[in-house]
Amino acid sequence: MSASTTSAPSRPPEGVDPPRILRGSLYTNVERKKLGPELLRTSRARGYAQVVGNIAVLLVLLALAGSATSVWQGVLLFLGIGLAQHRLFFPTHDCIHYSLFPARGENRACGVILSALLGTSFEAIRDQHMEHHREFGTEADPGASDYYVRFRSRSRLLIFLLGPLAGSILIVKIGDYLLRPARQAPPATPKASRGKAKFGGKLVRYGAILGVQLAVCAVLTRGFALHELWRYPVFNVLPAVTIFLFLVRLRMFLEHGSLNYAVCDYFERKRPTARTIYGSWFERVFVCGSDFNFHHEHHLYPVVPGWQLPALHRELLAAGLDPEDVRQTYAQALAEIWRNIPASSPRPGVASVHD
Repeated sequence: MSASTTSAPSRPPEGVDPPRILRGSLYTNVERKKLGPELLRTSRARGYAQVVGNIAVLLVLLALAGSATSVWQGVLLFLGIGLAQHRLFFPTHDCIHYSLFPARGENRACGVILSALLGTSFEAIRDQHMEHHREFGTEADPGASDYYVRFRSRSRLLIFLLGPLAGSILIVKIGDYLLRPARQAPPATPKASRGKAKFGGKLVRYGAILGVQLAVCAVLTRGFALHELWRYPVFNVLPAVTIFLFLVRLRMFLEHGSLNYAVCDYFERKRPTARTIYGSWFERVFVCGSDFNFHHEHHLYPVVPGWQLPALHRELLAAGLDPEDVRQTYAQALAEIWRNIPASSPRPGVASVHD
């Protein structure tokens, strides 16, 4: 049965945890199958091209920002750095799934560097992202604040999407990406040893962040020149907490959020969605990257390397995909939700798990 025709279960009584959504029946109409080994093959050359290429672009922009002298240069570099930080997430994401490189150690090493450039630890961002996969489509998903919403007016949609540019979700994301505890210690470890390992692990994780961020500061301030220190928060911190978080919310909402409440409505327990969006060339440069836009396939098979997702998509497409799981462009998806909500409403505008 197609997921879009599955009836929505009724709301559970107050105080009773809702049942876990079974993605095999409600999430997709594609039956999972054993993957061919060719779809699990990683590429070391592609992996290092992504890591080195994205870091190089960011470093060039940071170096230019360190010598910017006019307002227009500053504005362009501010936007460019935010975009470059967002693109760092895509190779980081494949490192999280240990699918960017053949060896786990390579994934962890590059993941530590990439995460530190984003101001977080690899363990924290991996813990957060893996919980997103485990709890996807429920209020327990740490990414729920970016898609588990229901709008009753277009103005509230705009506030929701543009809010990160004004810091509306900064505190939530700091908790998710920087302060979130990583559950690394095995339960069988004695309490004293576990405490020491936990402290040592935190020391290493935050030490990596500090070291990488000091290097970024050195690039921006020409070797920590006192009169140039203002450039670090302006050209590194502010783009991360505005442009980066705005792009994360926009992309995540259009990939997971409801575009039509008759089909998908999280508050009515109706069909969680992870959709593939082909994207225009402009969107593939500025909104998504590294084939991350094949998001339906990624949620079905998280272990498949990003560069293999287009081939997996072709296989699933031949088997038959629900139309709800595919859109042509991000702009098309945005226009669809815009059409499907009223221009205004006297009632409160948005329901959210964080209200």
